[in-house]
Amino acid sequence: MLRKLFSIEWTRLSHRTLLWFTLAACGLFIGYSQQNFYTANTAELLSRDLKMPGFSFDLASSLDQIMLVALPFLVIMAAVTLGNDYSQRTNQHWLMRGTRPASLLAKFTLLALITFLLQWLALWVGGAIGWYFKTYTYQAFSLANVNWLAAGVAPFYMTLVTLPYLALVLLITVATRSTFAGVAIGLGYTQFVELLLGGIFYGAAWAKWMPRNLYFSATYLLNSIGYRTVEIPGHLLQPGLAFAVAAVYTLIFLAAALWLYRRQDVGG
Repeated sequence: MLRKLFSIEWTRLSHRTLLWFTLAACGLFIGYSQQNFYTANTAELLSRDLKMPGFSFDLASSLDQIMLVALPFLVIMAAVTLGNDYSQRTNQHWLMRGTRPASLLAKFTLLALITFLLQWLALWVGGAIGWYFKTYTYQAFSLANVNWLAAGVAPFYMTLVTLPYLALVLLITVATRSTFAGVAIGLGYTQFVELLLGGIFYGAAWAKWMPRNLYFSATYLLNSIGYRTVEIPGHLLQPGLAFAVAAVYTLIFLAAALWLYRRQDVGG
C-alpha cells in the first residue's frame, strides 16, 4: 500500500515544475558557489599565498552550503504536496487507495528522498567543479586525504537533521488545511523566526535544541571527510545527540500530523 501511494505521489510531483526547478536551482547554486571560490582566489592560489584546499574541501563545503538554497524549496514542496489535496478536494480520491497514515507517510517519504537526492546532487556538483578547476586551472588535483566512507555517510545524516522541517511543514499544512499557510508559516519560521531567535539568544543553553542548531552541529562532522576532527562549540550539541533530537522532533511532528489528519473530514 505504501509503495503504491509513494508511486502515485512521485508521479504527481514529477509532473510539477517545482521539483525540477528545485534541482536546477540547487545544482546551479553549488556550482557557482564553488566556481566563485576558485575564480576569486586565483592569484592567491597560484602564488600559494593561499593553500590549495584538498578535494575533501569541495565535497564538505558543498554539503555545508546546500540547505541555504534547498530549505525554502523543500518547505514550499512539502506544503504543496499535501496542501493541494485540500484546495483541489482530492483527498477522498487518494484515500480510496490507502489509509490516511499511509497517505501522509508516503508524502513524507517522498520529501525525505528528495532531500537525500539534493545532498548527493551537492556532493557530485561540488566535486565536479573542484575537480575541473584543480585539473585544468591549477594542475593540483589529488584524491589524497579523502575519507570516502565519511563522504558516503554524510548525505544520510545531513538529511536526518533536515527531516524535522519537513514534518513540521506537513503538520502546519494539516492543521490549517492550506497550502498558502503551510508555505507562509513554514518560510516565516525557517527564514525569519529561527534566524531572529538564533541571533538574539546566541549561546543560550536552550538555543542548542533549535532545529537550525541541530543542523549546524551536523555540519561540524563534515570535517571528517578530510580526516579532520574539529571541536564542537559549547553552544551546540554533539552531533550524535543532535541526530537523536532531530529524530525525536521528526517523530513528534509526524505523530501530531497523523493524529490531526485521521480526525479531519476530508470528504469531497
